[in-house]
Order: sequence, then C-alpha cells, then structure tokens
Amino acid sequence: MRRALVSLPDGAWDIIDQLKPHLGNADSEIVRNIVLAYFIEKGYLLKSKGKKESIANEEIASELDIQETMITTLAEMLEEKGQLNYQEWERRVQKKLHK
Repeated sequence: MRRALVSLPDGAWDIIDQLKPHLGNADSEIVRNIVLAYFIEKGYLLKSKGKKESIANEEIASELDIQETMITTLAEMLEEKGQLNYQEWERRVQKKLHK
C-alpha cells in the first residue's frame, strides 16, 4: 500500500468535516473513501485491461455503500440549508427505481 500527502483548499476541508462520521472519522479515511468511490464510479477499478474483474464482490458492495452514504449525506446537507426537501427527494428516487 502506498501513501500520499495531499493538500486541499479550505473549502474541500469544510466538506470533509461535514462528512464525518458518515464516511469515516479521520480525514485520511474520508479522502480515501471518496477517491475509491470515484474510481469505482468511473470503472477504473472494475477493468484490468481485458482481464476478469479485479475487485471481489464484497469490495464492490462496500464501495457502493460508501457512495450511498455520500449521496444521502449530501441530500441531508442540502435539506439543512433549505435547498432540498428530503422526503420529496427520497420519493422521487424510489419512483425512478421502480420504473
């Protein structure tokens, strides 16, 4: 496993602070989960140049759980700021899922 020192602007750290404890307790854990979720979303971790999937199903499910937590947290934050009605958002998501 490799490690990297990462610098982020203050606005990014404000968001990371708001994601605690939804995506982890430590800054590094949250940044790691965001990066992994992004890689999975873009398909980088699913493809290994024509070979079989490189990640076990449990790991994929775990990363999807992280993404779900990220989206739910974002919706909660928008509701707190008066930008979103959480129940309406949830109803619309369910409606789209059942199409």
